[in-house]
Amino acid sequence: MSGSKPFNLSSLLAGCYDNIYIFTHVRPDGDAIGSSLALANALKTEHKNVEVFCPDVIPSRYSFLPGVETFQDSFIPKEGKGMAFILDCSDLRRLEYMGEKVLRLDRIVNIDHHVTNEKFGDLNLIDSSAASTGEIIYRILQNDYELNYEISLCLYVAISSDTGSFKYENTTPQTMEIAARLLEKGVNPFYVSQKIFDEYPVSTIFLLRDALGTLQFDETGKIAWMAVDDALLRKRQANSAELDGFVNYVKNIESVEVGIFFHHTDFEETKVGFRSKTVDIASVAHALGGGGHPRAAGCTIKGRPEEVVKIVLQSVSRLISKG
Repeated sequence: MSGSKPFNLSSLLAGCYDNIYIFTHVRPDGDAIGSSLALANALKTEHKNVEVFCPDVIPSRYSFLPGVETFQDSFIPKEGKGMAFILDCSDLRRLEYMGEKVLRLDRIVNIDHHVTNEKFGDLNLIDSSAASTGEIIYRILQNDYELNYEISLCLYVAISSDTGSFKYENTTPQTMEIAARLLEKGVNPFYVSQKIFDEYPVSTIFLLRDALGTLQFDETGKIAWMAVDDALLRKRQANSAELDGFVNYVKNIESVEVGIFFHHTDFEETKVGFRSKTVDIASVAHALGGGGHPRAAGCTIKGRPEEVVKIVLQSVSRLISKG
């Protein structure tokens, strides 16, 4: 993590802040949600006024997490000194309409593991070698806080989510050691896996069927993509959170090097998700205004759907042609 001195959360909180706000990104995943709730749970033991925010719907698969109902989707700063913890966000744009208000707070602590993080905080705790933001939160909390079952469950969800249940290449010996310590607190890995990887609403299955019907390949067979739009979401009475993970179906095709998922919205902008097997797809996402990891990244691009698809495919094709 950036900074030459060891980070002590209790010392940071001693700065007489009246309100503690925890934020995470649009289209939140398990790492974003679990990390936020774990930190909030720990800070509440310090008798702090703690609130958690996300500018988007929390996917129903995470409804079993303690405190998930406390997420708010609108932010109005309270009177008094305020400190913001921004978790799992490579840039403030991922907070969407909350970002501008966050900048008015007295201090911003940026905690993240994305290599593309823009270090926008007054204090930046960035470790791109960590498999998840949950790992970083664990290291921050482990020495000064009692990791009860609730905190441990949230951290385990964060870590298992961002490692694909410990099968992605970002899984390290340290990742497994931390997971083992969380299991010692009573976390049931079968229960967590069932909730976040194996159960889906009926609407999600119909959405996936529709999305797979749009599957296309480039002439090399190394790039494949699917797309949905907001009209389809309305037809299936679904929300955008249910699209989480669809891009993996594209990437997992045997011949494919890069899988892409396009979500065309009603506002002439497209949310693009990338997954790759060997190339650094984060470089493409960053060039298009987004960010992420070498094998998993994303961005949002304004324009007509056909224009966005053309721009993205050209960028990915250039990346692959460079080897």
